[in-house]
Amino acid sequence: MPTAKSIVTAAALRNVSIYFSSPEFVADQVFPIMNINDPTAKITKYLESDFFRNDAGPRGEGSQARRGSFKTTEVTYNCIEYAFASPVTDELRRNSAKLSAQPLLPDQDAVELCKRKVMMNREGKLFSLVTGSTWADGTSGGTDMAGGWNASASVNTFISSIDTAKLTLASRGIVGGGDMEIRLIMDDLTFAQIKEISRVRDQFKYTSAESITPDMIARMLDIDKVIVTKAVHNTAKETKAGTEFTSVRFFDSAGTSAHGVAFLYAYPKSIKPRMLCAGLMTRDKFDASEGGGFERVMKWREAGNHQDVYEVAENRDEIQIAATAGYLFKDTITT
Repeated sequence: MPTAKSIVTAAALRNVSIYFSSPEFVADQVFPIMNINDPTAKITKYLESDFFRNDAGPRGEGSQARRGSFKTTEVTYNCIEYAFASPVTDELRRNSAKLSAQPLLPDQDAVELCKRKVMMNREGKLFSLVTGSTWADGTSGGTDMAGGWNASASVNTFISSIDTAKLTLASRGIVGGGDMEIRLIMDDLTFAQIKEISRVRDQFKYTSAESITPDMIARMLDIDKVIVTKAVHNTAKETKAGTEFTSVRFFDSAGTSAHGVAFLYAYPKSIKPRMLCAGLMTRDKFDASEGGGFERVMKWREAGNHQDVYEVAENRDEIQIAATAGYLFKDTITT
């Protein structure tokens, strides 16, 4: 963090500074957030087999109709508190207000840093769950595309792979419409290759002069939404210089940010009973003494150190709900 002495510089511009931020976090667009008031509990899950069995038949005079019922199971969640804190010294706050100081907002910057750390944790946990699980394709970690979505692939498999995934979900009764959407999320490197696939470009060359967008790809694939995620995190060990940076995308099955990954999945339009989704994020509510919300922002004084400390936290869990409601692809652009 900046020191009190280092922020006072010769003729620093008070209205200009350089700020680093990660692109938009999208975890809640993959698994919806269900706000609850219990740190751990069980979510009732209907078993699909009974609802798709064609059991109705003729009923004779004076006889009973065929009967049946349905079965349920339960999915357990366990919320864990994730938090990050950042100190603001009295000297930093005081000197940042001086005319020749760097244009910092120490208190606001500290809270935003803490919030970003918690959001990054959420992004990482969710995508680790997605890429580490087995979905409807039946392969742990996803079906290997062997670079078949790369624009230079001799036989491009992007559209045929998506068709296969849609048919796999549809075979279990999972289709878009009503209260449910079918979505596709991919990393930005995969999207960049898809835009250059000749068959994809041919779809739009006579109808649009615009650059190919995620919404256009969604219409072409006849699904509800395409999401492109660019969020990265720095895996380099912190040093005194603060210039170290090893960039890794959150959404990449190989962990190298270069192989490409995509996920086709069901997403509910609203959180309610009897909904269908691939997964959920649960958030437990903090006590009234802690603000009574689903995110806690705290500030306390450490008088001996002449500083205030800010902390942001949330109680959260990420859980797979229906393996049949998602289809994972890995190594989309290279192996």
